[in-house]
Amino acid sequence: MPHIRKLLILFSWLLTSACSQQAPDRILYNGAGIPAAVAIKDGKVLAMGRDGEILPMAGAATAKEDLAGATLLPGFVDHHIHLLNVGRSLVNRQNGEALFVDLSGITSKAALVERLRARSSQLAQGQWLLGKGWSQGAWGATELPDRKWLDEAVPDRPVFLTRVDGHAGWANSAALTLAGIDRASMDPAGGRILRRPDGEPTGVLLERANEVVLALLPKPDVAELTSAFAAAARTLARAGNTEVYDAGFLAPPGIVGLNLDSGYILDALLALDRTHPLPLKINLMIPAPSALAEQLVSGAPRPGSPRVTVTHIKLFADGALGSRGAALTHPFNDDPSTRGLMRMSDDEIVQWTQRALDSGLGLAAHAIGDDAVHRVLNAFEFVLQSHPDISPERLRLEHASYLSDEDSARAAGLGISLSVQPNFVYPDDQGHAMEDARLGDTDRVYAFASLLKAGNRLLGGSDAFTLPTGPLSDMYSAVTRQNYQGFPRAGWHPEQKLPLEQALSMFSRPWQLGMPADFTLLDKQPGTLDAAQLRQARVLATYLDGQRVSVDN
Repeated sequence: MPHIRKLLILFSWLLTSACSQQAPDRILYNGAGIPAAVAIKDGKVLAMGRDGEILPMAGAATAKEDLAGATLLPGFVDHHIHLLNVGRSLVNRQNGEALFVDLSGITSKAALVERLRARSSQLAQGQWLLGKGWSQGAWGATELPDRKWLDEAVPDRPVFLTRVDGHAGWANSAALTLAGIDRASMDPAGGRILRRPDGEPTGVLLERANEVVLALLPKPDVAELTSAFAAAARTLARAGNTEVYDAGFLAPPGIVGLNLDSGYILDALLALDRTHPLPLKINLMIPAPSALAEQLVSGAPRPGSPRVTVTHIKLFADGALGSRGAALTHPFNDDPSTRGLMRMSDDEIVQWTQRALDSGLGLAAHAIGDDAVHRVLNAFEFVLQSHPDISPERLRLEHASYLSDEDSARAAGLGISLSVQPNFVYPDDQGHAMEDARLGDTDRVYAFASLLKAGNRLLGGSDAFTLPTGPLSDMYSAVTRQNYQGFPRAGWHPEQKLPLEQALSMFSRPWQLGMPADFTLLDKQPGTLDAAQLRQARVLATYLDGQRVSVDN
């Protein structure tokens, strides 16, 4: 990283000269990385450089902390996560799956039926059986499942299970009856009811078709929400995160639902931060269209707390590849009958983008398929051309998983940010990924190196809404293009591997004078590690505004 070394030496010289009269509040020194020492004033970086340059700046009241050879880095930032749902997964695991059945390890029909029957026997009469994390690929199927499995397991109570991608629900007959879904039901705008050849619903609901079921489910109470947020914040801070972008509260047990009452959920998070300060900073995206988003873009006071800020309106333009809801310009390779679906019209995307920007917020749009990406870019381009005073940095394209070279170049030219998820690159031990089956040609899928070469600005995120992987594991995925067992040895589409320096920059902010003094302290220098060792590096501490946050590993 020679250019970083030169820049930091220059920064140190400039600031040591300019700020020699300002005694810092705090100095961190004896670090192994570059910079080795940092001076902090009023929660911001005053100067950085070598110990011999920074320590003489100390005044009588300056606190000094010896880093003992550990490596200080700009704080890790997860640019796309679902905090509430991470927390509920953590609490669920700690409490014996009291909230929902975790289906992530189910690999056969027999195991699914057994698990659901066991759970049903523990529930009160009439109580919903909820589950999260199923994937048809886990039991070797390509087709989405049918409700007959659920009816066989649990015929006498409503069952609703959400897919691992958070974009498809699976309901049994009892649940469909309560929701009023039958063969005569029409697909809602932005959603799809999957059907058998005779027109009967299979029980699988895509995208906004789930909302009629979600409206019937019990709401988490405030105590449960508080426990979930606290658990998520602790876990993410321990992994080295100092800041996250929450990409929208998902409806329990874990699915996109725009009819979710986000207002009281937000109130619970703000109350927690005010009474028990959170160990990291949270930037919130509020999904739209929704009641809360409507309030925010209509001039209502923007809610917030010391470490929680509403920053963006969030749109969901399409669905996901795994449930074939991502909007493509061509049929799916393994199901030519569908090209996915758009959850929003082109006009809606333009209108919400404009309204968000007019209200002073940013706009983030989920777009996975190449058709959805193209349509969102059309909207962004129209708004930016109509309002040249608007900074393109206020616009984010979430995922951008699969897009044409032309749209990659267009995104770079517009100057927007692409929020990408390296841990989506997860091939099996034979080097095959789900995306190979869905799309056939995967040269343009998660093509991070190509996106950078085109001039795009990439932000790294986990998109976690179950148990988080952690930023070091996400960087490992970006650098190796392998699964966590190290397969395939060459990596999946190895031409898209990123250098470690670039992976680090996706998950942190650049060193800058005057930046908030938010840091992550590691026991090793990332630049000295191979990919496997990177995942094993230990987070010793994090700092917010120059103050050390306790991290219990």
